[in-house]
Formats: sequence, C-alpha cells, structure tokens
Amino acid sequence: AVVSTQSTGTKRIAHLHMCSNPARVQYCTQNMVLFRENLINKMCRHCIRFPNRSEELHVHLAKSILSQAHLAPLPLHVLPVYWSYDYALRLYPIPDVVVVADKYDAFSVNATDSLIMNPGSFPKSNFSFKVYMPAQRKVENCEINT
Repeated sequence: AVVSTQSTGTKRIAHLHMCSNPARVQYCTQNMVLFRENLINKMCRHCIRFPNRSEELHVHLAKSILSQAHLAPLPLHVLPVYWSYDYALRLYPIPDVVVVADKYDAFSVNATDSLIMNPGSFPKSNFSFKVYMPAQRKVENCEINT
C-alpha cells in the first residue's frame, strides 16, 4: 500500500524510513547501492552499437555502469545530472551489489567482483521478485503463486 506522507504525516507511521535515490546500504562488510532509473530503455534509444541478441542488454548495462564507475553512464543531454550532487552517482569504490530498479526484465550479472541485478517489474513478471542473501552473496528468484 502506498502511504501518503502529506495526509498521514511521517510521525504516525512507526518504523518508516525514507531514503534517497540512489540509496547506499552497508550490511556488515558489504556495500550495496539501490538505484531507481529506467536505464536500459534510455541506453537502447541512444546506443551506438546495439547488441546482437536482446539477452545481452543487461550485460552491456552492467559493463557500462562498472567501467565508468557511475550510475548515469549516458551523455548529459540524455540523462542530465545536477553537478552539486554528482558525487552520489559515483561508484568508487565499486560496491558489492548494485540494484538497478528498472522496468526491464529481471536479471543478475556478476562482473568484476560485483553483482548487478534488476528485480524487474513486479506486476508484469507474474509477481516474481529477487531475494539477495548476503551471507552467501547469492540471488534467488522467487514468485508468488496466484
């Protein structure tokens, strides 16, 4: 359920924590970055060389993010960046997990000791989601049976 903070106020909701986009989480020794942006759609519209197979789109996204060490690996006219807060989009040092919450299909890619994953659209994927287990550093695909 979506909670409107204007009508109820944040003081009435117990254990509610608002976070920024991107959000950084440190769990024990692991650094995680959560980012909500439709990057694959924007990258497909503005790519120079389209991948041979559509299954490779998520690999290209992961390599672009990690090689540039930035969450906005596109030109400024495509994905404008407010310079005062550009440091929040940088990925240095490279985190252990990057969650790109995109509308694209769910995926998980291991690259350069980092896990890049997208849980996908919950209603469009038959109510499937991903569970990250930090102790094993593994991602498990889950689904709600209807």
